Amino acid sequence: MTEIEMEINQPHTQTIADNEKQSKIELIVSNILCLLIFFSFGYIAIMSIFQTSVFNPENYVNEEVIYEADDLILNIIFTAGFLAIVFWLRRFYDFFAKIDLRMMEIALAIWTLILGMIWIFSVSSVPAADSQNIYELASNAAKDNYTPLYNSMNFYQADFFGGHSYFNFYPFQLGFVLFSEMIFRVFGYSSPMLIQIFNLVFLSSAYLALARITRLIFKKKSIEFIVILLLAACLQPIMMCTFVYGNVIGMSAGIWASLFLIKYFKTNRWLWLVPSGLALTFAVLIKYNSLIYLVAFVIMLIIHTIREKKWQSIAFALAVCVTCIGVTPLIIKNYEARANTKIESGVSQTMYLDMGMQESPMAPGWYTTTAMDDYRQGNYDAEQGNQIAGTHISQRLNAFMTNPNYAFDFYSKKILSQWNEPSYECVWVSKVKSHSYELNGFAKDVYDGSTGQLLQLHFNFYMQLVFILFALGIYMLFIKRMARTETLLLPLVVLGAFGYHVLFEAKSQYSATYIPLLLPTAAFMMSMILFSDYSKIKQLLKKINRKKEKIAVEDIEAAAEEDDFQTYLTEAEPEIEYTTYEITPEISESAEDLSEETPDETLSEIPMETLTDTPTDTPTD
Repeated sequence: MTEIEMEINQPHTQTIADNEKQSKIELIVSNILCLLIFFSFGYIAIMSIFQTSVFNPENYVNEEVIYEADDLILNIIFTAGFLAIVFWLRRFYDFFAKIDLRMMEIALAIWTLILGMIWIFSVSSVPAADSQNIYELASNAAKDNYTPLYNSMNFYQADFFGGHSYFNFYPFQLGFVLFSEMIFRVFGYSSPMLIQIFNLVFLSSAYLALARITRLIFKKKSIEFIVILLLAACLQPIMMCTFVYGNVIGMSAGIWASLFLIKYFKTNRWLWLVPSGLALTFAVLIKYNSLIYLVAFVIMLIIHTIREKKWQSIAFALAVCVTCIGVTPLIIKNYEARANTKIESGVSQTMYLDMGMQESPMAPGWYTTTAMDDYRQGNYDAEQGNQIAGTHISQRLNAFMTNPNYAFDFYSKKILSQWNEPSYECVWVSKVKSHSYELNGFAKDVYDGSTGQLLQLHFNFYMQLVFILFALGIYMLFIKRMARTETLLLPLVVLGAFGYHVLFEAKSQYSATYIPLLLPTAAFMMSMILFSDYSKIKQLLKKINRKKEKIAVEDIEAAAEEDDFQTYLTEAEPEIEYTTYEITPEISESAEDLSEETPDETLSEIPMETLTDTPTDTPTD
């Protein structure tokens, strides 16, 4: 048997070990999660076929999102063409099967690094807005200068913040500040490009971790092969590396934490929990929204505890909650001690929820100054700011309940502006900013030339394909009862991100770091499409064809019988001869006598022997 035959004939329902060991609780929870994920991303997949969210060219700098109708025929042609090419390539499976996947992983890492370096040095992007505030403090703190932590007019955008330190509004950003400061101290100089390169290195490692997660949970070379190709084509996070922010590094740490946790789920060896906990804590330190990973981890650890009766799982869940929630306050205390100042509690999640429910010039629920205004109106006191935000939230809830159509329109646009904007601002984050050096020809062509147009087409078709495959992959996990803690961990993280940003502040750039997490499940579905046994479908098609043939034969026989019957009638019909009678004078006189004498009598009483019959071929009057 050839390798391709082995791959095709391998049952898909048993790729996860000990499937029968799945507990009822795990089954119920996993199925509920599958349905939630399927409906959430099934909606996005369907909408991606019909429309795309893009930035208004006339208001590009301000991130105004518009919703453009897609060319449905072009999308269908692309999808059909892609599938045709993939099925054509399937004939070369034996050749591809000989490729060493470890070498492919190394090639993926090198590919990511080369592309990222070309882009970073081509655009030489300078931080702005939040990233500039972070870079400013990190570079100064590396020289023991903590001026940006003080309320003054001596820091970036001091006017915008009314002289109050940026970090009195957003103290959770100090985790990434500390990381950047340490890099600047180690390398002896501070440059945004240094952080951008670290972004790229972490991203490259994250792609490797995703390839290994795919191998671990699905145990098929073909699926890992496909996910490596999908990762190589996932360019948005690579181009996002120019953004001096915690998104990319936080995602990378979260993915490595997921890999170690899945290893624990597969082996029950508690030693894997140590690097998982450390990586997850680091992820939260870098990017506070990585608490989404924490929630997903805790849910899966509870399920694992129930299934395996391993109380070390629940103990680890409690421990990692303490470290993840406690690490940011420790860092804040550290900077307070070093700068000898008090850092305020800052904008709360309640205020962010208020922002996420408001209209925005960009798109529904996108950034406005709402959260900052709540905080300011509360005299920079979080408790008072929360009360103000609560009032606004109640008002918006009433507006949504009074007008459900408006609520549906608001949240559908909010969802699609985040997830169905296929570039995820990976070009925008560098294009709208200053540049350390003059842009080279490649960067200019990406920003305003044909290369940029090709990239936009790639982003659009790529994300359309990924969303469709991911939604169908979740459905197949559900149907084949493969939905378990291992296979659903990353999709659960994505579902958490979906739910969080539906409620709180939205931006498409926030979704960029969750797109790679879709790819293992998408690769699983692609493998299903390529290597499934289509014998049942073939049998069904044969039955349909046989039924059609039977109906056709019956129609022919019925038509033949009808023709035979008509022929029979034609042949059996006797020739009719008409007889003409001549009226003789005797008859005429008799008739007149009858009409005068017996008007009511019929001609039947006329003696027949007086009639003379004369056969003819045609009747006469």
